[in-house]
Amino acid sequence: MIDIAKLRDARLALQAGRFDLAEEILAKFRETDLRHARSPLEKRQISDELGQIRSLSAAMRDGLALARQRIRQILGASRRLETYDRAGSRQVGATAPSEVGRF
Repeated sequence: MIDIAKLRDARLALQAGRFDLAEEILAKFRETDLRHARSPLEKRQISDELGQIRSLSAAMRDGLALARQRIRQILGASRRLETYDRAGSRQVGATAPSEVGRF
């Protein structure tokens, strides 16, 4: 029998940014024999929790992709940084490109 609270714990771990803990909980869930007969209530609860986890994971994936895109844009713009000194003369600075993709 699957403990629905464990799935909730996985969802809460994702929300808290504790991806290692969420993966550990979900790995244990995958190891569980899901072929056993389940009550309709339990099936619905499992389905609801997994749906929330899927939605949360997709939102996090999309948010990270957007953040990476924004960082690339900022880095691209910062490579052509133009500033002015106290005398009003334009100072053009070039910055070294940094690698984006650590995450």
